[in-house]
Amino acid sequence: MTRSLAELGYEVVAAVKPAEGMRFAIGLNPSVMIADVTIDGFGDAAVLKYVPVEDGQAPPKLVLLRAADSAAPELPDEVLVIAVEGLTTQAIVRKARAVLVARELSLEPDARLESLIGDLQLVPFYELMPQLQKAVVSGRLVLDDGEIALESGEIVAARSGSVRGAKAFARLGRIATGSLRLLLGSPGVEREITQDVLSLMALAMEDQHRFNEALGELPDWDSRARLEMGPSFFATRFSAPQQALLQACQGGRTLRALVEAAAYPDGEVLEEMLRLREMGFLAFDEPEIRVRVVTDSTADLPPEVARTHGIEVVPLSVIFGDEIYKDGPDLTPGAFYKLLETRKDVHPRTNPPTRGEFSAAYGRIVARQDVVSIHISEKMSQTVVHARAAGGDPGIQTAVRSDGSKPTVAVLDSLQVSAGLGLLTLCAARMARRNLPAVEISRRVDDMRPRFHLLFIVDTLEYLARGGRIGKAQALLGGLLGIKPILGLVGGEVTPVDRVRGGKAAQPRVVELFKERVDASRPVMIGVAHAAAPIWADRLRTLLQQSFIVAEIFGSEIGPVVGAHVGPGCVGAVMFQPTDEEAPLVAPLPEA
Repeated sequence: MTRSLAELGYEVVAAVKPAEGMRFAIGLNPSVMIADVTIDGFGDAAVLKYVPVEDGQAPPKLVLLRAADSAAPELPDEVLVIAVEGLTTQAIVRKARAVLVARELSLEPDARLESLIGDLQLVPFYELMPQLQKAVVSGRLVLDDGEIALESGEIVAARSGSVRGAKAFARLGRIATGSLRLLLGSPGVEREITQDVLSLMALAMEDQHRFNEALGELPDWDSRARLEMGPSFFATRFSAPQQALLQACQGGRTLRALVEAAAYPDGEVLEEMLRLREMGFLAFDEPEIRVRVVTDSTADLPPEVARTHGIEVVPLSVIFGDEIYKDGPDLTPGAFYKLLETRKDVHPRTNPPTRGEFSAAYGRIVARQDVVSIHISEKMSQTVVHARAAGGDPGIQTAVRSDGSKPTVAVLDSLQVSAGLGLLTLCAARMARRNLPAVEISRRVDDMRPRFHLLFIVDTLEYLARGGRIGKAQALLGGLLGIKPILGLVGGEVTPVDRVRGGKAAQPRVVELFKERVDASRPVMIGVAHAAAPIWADRLRTLLQQSFIVAEIFGSEIGPVVGAHVGPGCVGAVMFQPTDEEAPLVAPLPEA
């Protein structure tokens, strides 16, 4: 093992005796320590108490090798164990290298040391790419919306949906949120990208700017493009991207489908659409969608999901001392958790959107569409109270559209938060896109709401207690040394559900609790959310996928407002089991 790791470029020091190993661990400041689980001082993780850790430095990782017949003491969650029975030395080295590469890339190895886990909010895409090149990584980087293949640090292929190559890489670079998984080893694909990493990053950054600039000037993503052949059409010289777009438009396809089908990067496609519209050769017929769904930022919806489903998100505020941030527009989850770490002198406070902010949002919508507005539980925030007040404003109530109809504004208390609110809002938005009326959507949301089961685990109850959102879990304060509380939302209020000893036992228990609430033999929709804890979210996600028939599973990072109350380290999941009648109404939207 020492020779193999050294050949991979790592500085390795081998100790012959436990006492020597302890001296090396204390004096050499190692990144990773590898030992047999039976060795005193290492097998019980006592060594971690003695290794000095400088400010701002991550503590060393302890990797223990365990044979099938060796004792398995209770170990801290951060200690990694390799069951070596049946493994070759090279297989063990690959697992050890996974730990080392994880340290280099600020990622976390999964429980089996077969892949590395992270979150784009904590390890941004454009910071990760050069690090992968520097570490000469081979493997596959799997993101929520696609994957990238690497060979010796170079990018050889990319995929996002049906799109491949440099266009897919540029699209993935536009996604700022979501989980990531790095699978080390041969990528197993043929090279289809020839540009180097820096060139690809430059392409993606430029296209992201073009995409964002053009998107605000275009209509709804599901609008249909229509070709307009005026007198000058045949005398005009079109560029190659314009020719391809004009040809594709003859089928009356949606803006979404055109972007998906074009061979050029998304931002370039949108820019060419705008140019063709300005030239008078392209028009868009907006979809007849009668209802717009509104929510608030505690839904923790990824921006891309909200945009593609036409969901309007009204942000709450986070207050650090005298500084006020809008949740999302001003402060991302990644930036919030860094701020929380550096500003330990002050506990963040949160404020709901004002009645005026909701009035402004509704006013922009009601001229053309009805509103279904779904918000965080009233027992946790005054957000829904302000939304109801805005829905009753005279300007909204007396509005009359050009066809003589009066708008409907339905404001609903979700009795949920974070992934629970996000998944319920997504179901409502999909029903709206299928043209159910506001009254019908509201009725169905009311019917679905009791069947949304949210369970979560916190590192500490301190944040819930400080923020006054602890609810019935107040009784758990104090006397919880070594105990992990499992909490839930019951009637919109935080309620203790169970408790277990140690973090590793919490997630299997969450799975058991879900099985008590839904029929494991029928498909479910799941949302998993975490607060700067991607490795725990990945473990919970894997357990749920192994235990249920999962129709869809969504991942998100808990945002600043909810994060201020649950604290870093929180992991939770929501589960919803639609009826046979509901399933087609809340299923993913087809790409037309």
